Amino acid sequence: PLVIVGAQAWKSEHELKLLEDLQTGTGRRNNIIRLNYVPFALLMTLISGARAALFPSLYEGFGLPVLEAMQLGTPVITSNAASLPEVAGDACVMVNPYETRAISRAIAMLDGDEALRDDLAKRGLRQGALFPPRRMPVD
Repeated sequence: PLVIVGAQAWKSEHELKLLEDLQTGTGRRNNIIRLNYVPFALLMTLISGARAALFPSLYEGFGLPVLEAMQLGTPVITSNAASLPEVAGDACVMVNPYETRAISRAIAMLDGDEALRDDLAKRGLRQGALFPPRRMPVD
């Protein structure tokens, strides 16, 4: 299933309607799960058990979700925008967050290529080690 974690974004009604239509289409399984909030421990379990983490953010000051997924050994698809390329290094699949077809192609590519997922997981662990907790931004 596709698991979406996070509160509803501002002006996301159109996208949520598209997801709802996908879920209720003829003969479709309920393969999209939306969770507004999960405790941190469950979030880490979801990320570590995922085939990939998808974070096509339009803007990030740092990119902590990408770093967390890499440190858990989960392959990541993320944006080529803002600070995300610096955090991701060469350990993630980078996409233009405005190009939905590019995001879809990246998902299909990772879904169908176990060797690529394994490679990205290993590279992600190495890249994630470059950001030990003492270097992370704090509030």
